[in-house]
Amino acid sequence: MFRKCSSPKWFPQLVLFILVSPLALLWGEMFTRILLPQNVDSKMNIFETDPIVGFIFKPNATTNEKGKEYNGLYKINSIGLRDREYGPKTAGIFRVLLLGDSFAVSHGLQIEESLSRQLERALQEVAVSQKTPVTFEVINAAAGGYSPFNYLQAYRRWAPIFSPNAAVVALSPDDYECDNDHVRYLIEDGEILARYKDGEEPKKGGGLSVRRLRKWLSWNSEFYVLLRNFFYYSDLVGRITLSRNPGGLENDTQMQLYLTSYRDNVTKEWAKSFSYLQQLRDATAADGVAMALIPVPLKLEIDSAQYRQTLLAKNLTDEQLDLDQQLREISAFCKKNNIVGLDPRPGLRERHAQVACYFTLDGHWNAEGVRAAASSLAKQWLERGLPPWANLTGQVVN
Repeated sequence: MFRKCSSPKWFPQLVLFILVSPLALLWGEMFTRILLPQNVDSKMNIFETDPIVGFIFKPNATTNEKGKEYNGLYKINSIGLRDREYGPKTAGIFRVLLLGDSFAVSHGLQIEESLSRQLERALQEVAVSQKTPVTFEVINAAAGGYSPFNYLQAYRRWAPIFSPNAAVVALSPDDYECDNDHVRYLIEDGEILARYKDGEEPKKGGGLSVRRLRKWLSWNSEFYVLLRNFFYYSDLVGRITLSRNPGGLENDTQMQLYLTSYRDNVTKEWAKSFSYLQQLRDATAADGVAMALIPVPLKLEIDSAQYRQTLLAKNLTDEQLDLDQQLREISAFCKKNNIVGLDPRPGLRERHAQVACYFTLDGHWNAEGVRAAASSLAKQWLERGLPPWANLTGQVVN
C-alpha cells in the first residue's frame, strides 16, 4: 500500500501568504497614491565621470526630475552644465560661477526658476537701479551630491573656461561631512552605481543588486517611499530607536549640526570641509576673483512646524538644539578668511511667513523660496561691496 503524502502544517499558510501579499501590496500602493501621496525619487541617469570633479552631467542629456510638487526639466548644455550655452566673454559681461549641491542646482525646479537664473535677474535689477553698465551671467556649475571638495574641483574645472569675476558657494549644512573627496565613481548608463578610491575596486554583486531594487522601488512605488519616510521621520520609530540605542543621534549626521552636546565631533568634520573651502579661497584670490559664501538654511531653520516635527521625531527638547550653531561656524570661518558671507535667512523668513518657501514633501526651496533668497542675496551683494560695486584688486574685505 502507498502512504498518502501529507503537506507540512505550515504549507497552507505559506500558500495563503503568497496569494495575499501581492494584493496587500497593490492595495497599499493604491491607498497611498490616493490618500497619502508621496514624492517618488526621480530617475536622474544623466551623469558621467570626470577626472577633475569626480562626476558631472552628461553633455546634451535631458531628463525630468519629477515629484508630486514639481516636474523640473534638466537640459544639460554641450559641456555638462545644467545651463544654457555660453559664448566667449565680451566687454561689459560680469560672470558669476555658482558652486553648490542640490540647493544651488535647484532640485525639482525649471531652469528659469533656478537659483542661477533668479540670482542673475536680481543682480541685474540692482545693476539697473545703480546705473551700473554691466550684464550679469550666473553660470550654474552645481550638481546634487557635490561637497566642498567638488566645489573646489568644479572651480578648477570651469573657471579657465568662463573666466568668472566672482565665485559664489551655496553651502548646505549637510556639506560639513565631506566624505567624497578624491572619490571615483562607477557610472553605467548615466546612473551612479558605486563610489571608490584609487586602489579599490567598485563594490559589485549582491549589495549592488539590493541597491538597484531599492532604487527601482524609490522611482516607482509611493507605498515604498511612504514606508521609508515613516521609518525615517516617525515620532514612534524615533523613540523606539533611541530607547534601544541611546547614542543613535550620533549617527544622525544632519541633526548633529544642531545638537548642543555633539559640537566637538561636528567641529572636526567642519575642519575638513573648511580646508577645501580655504583652498578655493586661495584659488579665487590668485585669479583675482571675488568669492562669497551662502550658508543655506535647512527647512527646520525657517519653518516652525518642521522644527516642532523634528523635535517630536527625535525625542528632543528646545534646550538640546541650537539652530544657529552651523551659521556661527560658517560665519567665523568667513571672517577669519576674508570671505563675504551672504545670508538668505532674513529674506526667507520674511517671505515664508506669507507663503511657503520650501516644498511640503521635500526639504528644498520651491520657486518662491529661490526668488526670496535671490532677492535678499542681491541686495546684500551691493551692501557688502562685492564687485562690480567696489574696486577690489586683492582680497575681499569682510
